Amino acid sequence: MLAELEQTHAEMQAALTDLDAITGEEVLDEPRLAAARVKLSRVSGKRRRIVDAATLNLLETAGPEDARKLRGLRERNAAQLEASTQHIGTWGLRHIVADWPGYRRASGPMRQSLHDLIAADREILFPLLSQAP
Repeated sequence: MLAELEQTHAEMQAALTDLDAITGEEVLDEPRLAAARVKLSRVSGKRRRIVDAATLNLLETAGPEDARKLRGLRERNAAQLEASTQHIGTWGLRHIVADWPGYRRASGPMRQSLHDLIAADREILFPLLSQAP
């Protein structure tokens, strides 16, 4: 499971880097943005499923402190899903086309929250998964 999560993180980082580049441009490249958003959405969902499965498995044998961290990660995962759903709902392609500067500003914090989730996975899950039988 650790190798799969590492690969998924690499895919997410690539998708986030692509979105960083796209939103750094003054002029919207709509097809490129749409493709990048779909890619990030898919890989983010894949990461969420892996993390949910891993945390459930690890919770069965985790000590109290690790269990607290795992539950916290599950809560962050759920909150991120809600925030992402809201962001995507607010910023459909029509709205992005109508307010490209606004989307550029709004998407930065969303991308940062995904970077933060990857960091949390590495801090909490990687050590536990590397020790799991």
